[in-house]
Amino acid sequence: MKKLLISSAVCAALQVNLAIANDDITEIVVSAKNNQNIDQLISSAAVFDLAAIEATQADDIPALLDSVAGVSFRDSGGRGTATSVFVRGNSNSQIIVLIDGVRVGSATLGAAALNSYPIEAIERVEVIKGPYSGLYGADAVGGVIQLFTKKSGEGLGSVNVTVGDDSLQEYSLALHSNGDSYSVHIAAQTEETDGIDRTSILTGGNDDIDGFEEDAFSLGAQVSFSEQTTASLNILVSDNTVEFDNTFGDDPGLMTENDTFSSALNISHSFSDRLRWSNTFGINEDESVTNGAFPSEFITDRTSFGSELGLSLNSFSSLTLGVDYYDEEIESSNDFPVTDRDNTGAYAQYSFHNNAYSLAASLRYDDNSAYGDDTNVSLAGAIALSNSVRLSATFGTAFVAPSFNFLFFPFFGNPDLEPEESENYEVSLDGNTSGFDWRVSAYRTDVENLFSFDPNTFLAENIGEAELEGIELTIEKNWAQWLISFNADFLSATNVDTGIELDDRAEQTLRLSASRDWGKYSLRFDIKNESDRFDSGGTRLPSYTLFDLSGTYAFSENVTLSANVDNLFDEDFIVNLIGLSDSFNTEGRQAKVNLRVSF
Repeated sequence: MKKLLISSAVCAALQVNLAIANDDITEIVVSAKNNQNIDQLISSAAVFDLAAIEATQADDIPALLDSVAGVSFRDSGGRGTATSVFVRGNSNSQIIVLIDGVRVGSATLGAAALNSYPIEAIERVEVIKGPYSGLYGADAVGGVIQLFTKKSGEGLGSVNVTVGDDSLQEYSLALHSNGDSYSVHIAAQTEETDGIDRTSILTGGNDDIDGFEEDAFSLGAQVSFSEQTTASLNILVSDNTVEFDNTFGDDPGLMTENDTFSSALNISHSFSDRLRWSNTFGINEDESVTNGAFPSEFITDRTSFGSELGLSLNSFSSLTLGVDYYDEEIESSNDFPVTDRDNTGAYAQYSFHNNAYSLAASLRYDDNSAYGDDTNVSLAGAIALSNSVRLSATFGTAFVAPSFNFLFFPFFGNPDLEPEESENYEVSLDGNTSGFDWRVSAYRTDVENLFSFDPNTFLAENIGEAELEGIELTIEKNWAQWLISFNADFLSATNVDTGIELDDRAEQTLRLSASRDWGKYSLRFDIKNESDRFDSGGTRLPSYTLFDLSGTYAFSENVTLSANVDNLFDEDFIVNLIGLSDSFNTEGRQAKVNLRVSF
C-alpha cells in the first residue's frame, strides 16, 4: 500500500500540471453495447485496430494485450503453453472473452485460452475494464475482452512469410472480394517452431526442446440486403499442438492438442434512425487432448443466441434492452455426473451523454440451471470539471460462475458451490490538450466466496476473500514526429484471510513505447519494467526490464518487409514458478523477419 500512496501523490501532481481536454476521439467501442464512441465511454477501455495490431508485431493475443495499462500475462514456458491473462489483478476465470460477440472458452476450466486464437486472423481488439456482469452476466469481474475477425481487405489478397529464431516458420494466405453490397475474406495460416525447453527441470527427459505447431482458418463475410438490413458470418478455426515438460516426473514426449471453433451469425435491422435490432447466433467448440501415462480429454460445445434492441430516446440519451441464452455441453475422459447446463439472461442499459456530463446504468438478471440465479447492477457517471479535465466514477457488482470442474469433477467437485461475488469501485480523471492524452484511474475490487480446496473434505469450497486495489496512469503525446506513450500500473492484490499476496500479479509495471513513421519505413521501441511479482504463496520474484525493437520498410505499395527483436538484451527473467526450487523458462532474445506481398 505504501507504493500506492506514493503513486497517488505522483498522479495528483500530474493532474495539476497537465491541462488536457477531450476532443477528436470517435473510435467506436462495440463491447460497451449499443456502439458507443470511446470519448463517451465512462469506463476504462483500450482499442486496437488492424494497423495498431500489426505495428506491435506481437506473437499472440496475450502479448498484444500486455501493452494495455492494467493488463498482464504469464505463460508456462514459451509460445503456445498454458497462459493466464490478468485484468487489474483479476484472473482468466474472472474475465469474459468474446469473438465477434460470441462467448468462447472451456466450460470445464471456466476460462478462455487467448493464446489459442491466431492473432493473424484478428482485425480489432477491444478491452473494457471493470465489472460488466450488469451487461454480460457471469465472469465479467475484471472486464470484457472482445476479438473481431477480419471481414475484408484491400485488393485481391496477400501472402505473408515469416522466419525467425528457434526455426520459426509462419506462412499465411488471404483472399478477399468486395462489392457495393458485400465483402468476403478467407484466410489460412500455419506456424511451426522448435521452441525452447519449457522448464528448469533437467531430469527424466525434461531437458529436451519443446516445440509448437498451429494451423488456422478464418472466414468473414458480410452483405447488405438493403439500407436497413445487414448480415455477417464469421468463422475462426484453430488447431495447435504444444509439447511440454512433466513437472511431476519423467517426460516421455508429452504434448497437448488444442482445437477451437468459433462461429457468429449476426443479422441487424434498422427500423428507423432511432431504433435498431440486432441478433447474434453463435457456436463455440473447445477441445483439449493430452497424451501420456494419464491421458485426458476435455470438450466444450456451447451454442448461444442474443437479441438486442437499441433505441435512441433523443440526441443525448439511449436505451438498450437485450436477452441472451447459451447452452454448454461437455465431454471428458473423466466421468462427470452432470454434463450439461444452460443460462438465460435479460438486461437493460440507459445512457446519457452531453458536453457537460454523462450517465450510464445497467441491470441484468441471470438464471443458470446448475447454480441458480443472480442479479447485477452497474452505475457510472462523469462530469466535465472544466474544458480540460473530466472526472468519472463507477460502481458495479459482478460474479463468477463455478466451472464444471469446480461443480462436478469426480472426487473434487461440489454441486453446492456458490458463485464468487464482487463489488467494484473506480474513480478516474482524464483529459487531452496540447498534444497530450492522459487518464488516471484508482480502483478497488472486493471478491467474496473465492473458489478453493478444503483439505478437510477434499472438495471444492467457497473459502476466502480477495482485495484488489490499484492505480493506472496512461500518457500519450506526439513529440518531434514521434508518438510517445507511457503507462504505469500499481497493484495490491491480497488474500484477506491470510494477508498473502495473490500469485502471478506484479505490484508495479511500467511501460514506455516510442514509434515514428517516415512514410516508406517506420521504427518502434518498447520498454517494460516489472517488479514485485509473487508466486507459490507469497514468493517474491526478481524484477526485470525488457527492451523490444521493431521496424518496417515498404519497397512498394504491395511489398513490405518488417522485422523485430524481442528481449533485445537477452534478459534472464522468471514469471512462473514450479514449487520453490524450479521454474518455467522464459524466452531469451527472439528475432524474426516478415515479408508481406499484396496483390
